[in-house]
Amino acid sequence: MNSIVPNHIIDLVVVIIANLTNLLLAVMFLYRARGQPRIGNGFGWGAVLLGIPLLVVIVLNVLSGRPWLTVVLPGLLVLYDLVEFGLDHVFKFDFRQSRWLGPYLGLYYLALMGMIGYSFASGKLYGFITLATYFINLAATAFSFNRMKHG
Repeated sequence: MNSIVPNHIIDLVVVIIANLTNLLLAVMFLYRARGQPRIGNGFGWGAVLLGIPLLVVIVLNVLSGRPWLTVVLPGLLVLYDLVEFGLDHVFKFDFRQSRWLGPYLGLYYLALMGMIGYSFASGKLYGFITLATYFINLAATAFSFNRMKHG
């Protein structure tokens, strides 16, 4: 057990972040589909900002000597958040219309699947809840893509 924060609390925080990320991204895609990308982008940035507390969780997991998957799985989402922030905010690179879209989407889905894996490792119920919000996110993504044909 971590001397600072109990492991079950850390795991619960990761599960909450995983589900909030899925739901915020789903809302972002639904606003895009409604032709209101500026509002939707606010929800997307909210999801990216969740990388900050997730990074704290990773540090806590490292300091407590927890298994490597408790570092790697949430680390994928932190990496995705950094890439998203860098490409969209720092470099303002229109990667969605370039050959970089494939690797970007690969990292995006790998990060979300990593969070599903972490959630299942924390408890079956947590895993199924996270899987459900992931499918909500996927449905919103498909709906938005079919309407807007975005990358």
